[in-house]
Amino acid sequence: MLNDCNSLTDLWKHVSVLNKKHFSENKLMPILGDGKTSKPKFLFVFINPTARNISSDKNWNGPRFPFVGTKQVWRVFYNAGLFDEKLMIEINNNSTWSVDFTEKVLNFLKNKNFYFTNLVKWTGHDATLPDSEKIRLFLPVLEKELEIVKPEYVVTFGLLPFENLVKQKIKLSDYYDEVMQTKKAGCFEINVGKIKTNVIPCYFPIGRGNPKRAVEILRLLKFL
Repeated sequence: MLNDCNSLTDLWKHVSVLNKKHFSENKLMPILGDGKTSKPKFLFVFINPTARNISSDKNWNGPRFPFVGTKQVWRVFYNAGLFDEKLMIEINNNSTWSVDFTEKVLNFLKNKNFYFTNLVKWTGHDATLPDSEKIRLFLPVLEKELEIVKPEYVVTFGLLPFENLVKQKIKLSDYYDEVMQTKKAGCFEINVGKIKTNVIPCYFPIGRGNPKRAVEILRLLKFL
């Protein structure tokens, strides 16, 4: 039961049970959260992983976290001043990631005081957004994850993770206009279990999102 999960190890066992129970036909592995697992300054919440993440392969022997083996999101973080230049050069120059390189990226996240995760811990074959049933199933997992990890700030990419966590609707364009004027990332305080944290909405950084505006908002994090 979720209430009995007092560590990330317990929580990932629960995620495995949920996937086997509800999506037994799906052969892709769920992608877990990783980075600095205790009181990171920033916890970044994406939506759901896809098969483009090479760690979704059941034969993968390295760590599993968002965007392993991909390029675009790391470029956005690099352009925002939040990712290492040498690692970015390696990502741009190589068509795939080794386990050793994945460990290097993970160590960077830990040292940078970052934690990456997803709203939904179920891996799809394409970029189709998760339906309301998957969000209902996995939102309590994310909330428990926040309670365990205890981030100072939560950055949500796209409206799905923001609105489900904060229980409030916003227009990202209005938020963007305001923070570009004030040059300060506005926060929404929430209570999650026994903790309080601050949520910062951001555009999704690839695909249907807005990478340019995501970079501009992410650049404001250095002032927090």
